[in-house]
Amino acid sequence: MISIVKGFLWKLHVGKRQSVTATKLVLGSLATQHWLRISDKYVTNVSDEMLKNVLRLYNENFTEINEKRFTKYARFFKRTTYVYTEKNEVKGYCLYYIVPSLSFARLRKTATLYSFTVDDRCRRQGIGVKLLQKSILEMRLNSIDRIVLYVAADNQPAISLYEKVGFKITGKVMDVCGPGKECYRMEIKLDNNPKPHNELHNSLFPAPYM
Repeated sequence: MISIVKGFLWKLHVGKRQSVTATKLVLGSLATQHWLRISDKYVTNVSDEMLKNVLRLYNENFTEINEKRFTKYARFFKRTTYVYTEKNEVKGYCLYYIVPSLSFARLRKTATLYSFTVDDRCRRQGIGVKLLQKSILEMRLNSIDRIVLYVAADNQPAISLYEKVGFKITGKVMDVCGPGKECYRMEIKLDNNPKPHNELHNSLFPAPYM
């Protein structure tokens, strides 16, 4: 982790130019009602008390701000908004929204990483990897079919980070990461047979969970 992001403030706001419709928000939120969680000392789901500090990180790290949309997504998707805290201090977060769709006579669920950042003061501590690993484990445990994100094509340190936790580049798009910017679409495909926690963890991450 340190070698990947050394001297680089990596951050991701993949959906700032995308707005999910109210219907999809409701359906996606319903798909998380019985969300299975994995206990973790540092990475937890967002609470109302945490949201103020999560918003602080959001405002400090992004130039294009839509606080109203961010807050709406965080409240609809509390179970898929992950926050890294230590000694009651919020040090990072990642927010996913879920979109269900019918395919081949079954319900498929796609998670999109909407916003992701770590506090400037807490870089090079492995926090980003921990957030991504924990959230990916829970996505698979909850039968999410795939996870997607968008990242600027010239942001090699961030691309390396996402590849490290299993994302692969699946295409190119324009404007999602900013006006006129070329972005990569990256994706993790997950199977639909949830495994016990230990087996699930080992299959996704051969290295120790940091």
